[in-house]
Formats: sequence, structure tokens, C-alpha cells
Amino acid sequence: MSMKVPSTGADGAFEQDSFKYSPLEHVRSLFVSFFQGLFTASPLGAYHWDENDDLTEIIISSESVIKAEVLGLRPAITFTRSPVQFYTLGMDDMLAYNMATGTKRKAVLVPGTMVVNCSSRVQLESERIAWICAEQLWLHREMLMQRGLFEVGRQPSIGSPSPAGSIISGDQGDEWYVTAVTCPYQFYRTSQFSPLNKQILNSVQLSISTQLSPPVSDTVLENTSGNSPQSSDQKTLTTVSTRDPTRCVVAWSPRKNAPPVRPAGMGGRPIPIGEGRVEQSSGTQMDTRTRKSVT
Repeated sequence: MSMKVPSTGADGAFEQDSFKYSPLEHVRSLFVSFFQGLFTASPLGAYHWDENDDLTEIIISSESVIKAEVLGLRPAITFTRSPVQFYTLGMDDMLAYNMATGTKRKAVLVPGTMVVNCSSRVQLESERIAWICAEQLWLHREMLMQRGLFEVGRQPSIGSPSPAGSIISGDQGDEWYVTAVTCPYQFYRTSQFSPLNKQILNSVQLSISTQLSPPVSDTVLENTSGNSPQSSDQKTLTTVSTRDPTRCVVAWSPRKNAPPVRPAGMGGRPIPIGEGRVEQSSGTQMDTRTRKSVT
């Protein structure tokens, strides 16, 4: 058995949109498609349902009032939805709240009852069809729950046969009987809203700028003997460490009391860079702290 649910688009887009924008219509279409698929699987001669009204053996319609000339001598199944009520789940029904945007999400449980009207000119046939509908709802309720219902088909009730003057239009002879099957159902509803004209941070922009250090003095003295260079009154001398411990580089600035070499930095802040270290297994090396040759 399969449900004949109408579909528009791929991946059940019609079902999702109908349950989102018109949940009550979606619930009604679920019950109609469930029984249409149920009686479609029935063989000929056992209330077989067909989309063609001239070939079908039972009329299944979502309209609560149908015409007698359409039915003829065939039985019919119609549906009447009873009132639904929002059932609270907690304080303010709040499911989630966003402090930054003020968005509030609420959830509620909506219980209701669907009445399945099983009509026939024969009283016993009306009861027989009602029993089939109630038993199949109880037996295959998982199929309806997979379509979005939270709870359905539990503890259905079957009423006593009664005249269906309000169900069959034009029944002047009062020959139609109806047996009502009451099926409770529940579905949950989740909605959210955001306050208007509220300032919300849309994006964060980050920019990084660097400045190149001005060029150092164009004159660099290199001392390989290890002796300290002579100081000058006009220029500031500075010893620059190199990665080669055997070499000592001395630089002076073109202006008095100005550092000839500026440390590497970003945005005016110096970047700490550790001194390089070269290890040798043998040979003469120079101690950069005392400027003396060591072996």
C-alpha cells in the first residue's frame, strides 16, 4: 500500500510548502491520500478506488457534502475536520531566543480530530467500511507520521450508523447511512519572529597596513679583526649582529643621536626576532658579546 500524495517539484517540495503555509489543508490531504492509496490496492470487487469517477467502486472525496447523482449506488468516504486548539508547551512557548538580534522562536502542539464519514445505502456496508478505515489507520499510522504528523491513529473510535442527510446532498428518500470514524491527531508548529528597526551587526571589516623602514646609512663599516670601532661625535655607531659569528658589522646613522637601524615592526610595534646561531665543529669563532676570537 502506498499513499497517493500529490507532488510538485522534486524531493517533496509540495508537501513541505503545504505544511509550512497551510497545515490544516495539508492534514486533510494526508487523510484523503491515505485512504485513496488504501483502496487503490484493493482488488476489483472489494471497494477498488480509481481516479476515474466512472470506473471507481467507491467515492473518496475531501468535500464534506457531495451530490447523490454523483454517487449512484456506490459507497463514499468523506472527511470532516473538527476544531483544533493550540496546546502550550511551557513558559511563553519559547523554544529559543537570540540575544543579539532579539529573534524569538516558539513551538506549540496542535491537537485535533478528523472525522471519516463512511456512507452507504446499506447500513451494514457503512459499518464494514468504517471498520476497515479505523483498523487501517491504527495499523499504518507510521505512514502518516512520516509525512509530518506528530501523533495519529491512536485509539480511533467508530460511531453508530445514522442517517446522513447532512453528508449526502439531495438524499430525498433518506436512504443513505453514515458511520463516523473519529481519529485524533497531533502536529507540532514552530515559528519565529524578529523585532523591526533593530540595529544588527551585518559585517566586520579588518584591514592591516605596514610601513617600510627608511633606508639606513649608505656607509657600512665591516670589522673582521674583532676590535671595537672608534666612536664619532657627529654620528652614532651601532654594532649590528649577523648570523655569521666571525664577522662584526658596524653602522652609523646620518643624523646625530638617531638609530642607524630600525627593528622590524608592524603598525609601529616591533616584532621580536630571535638572534640566529651558527654552530661549527671546529675552527675559529668570534664571541659576539666580547668581540674576542675563540677556538
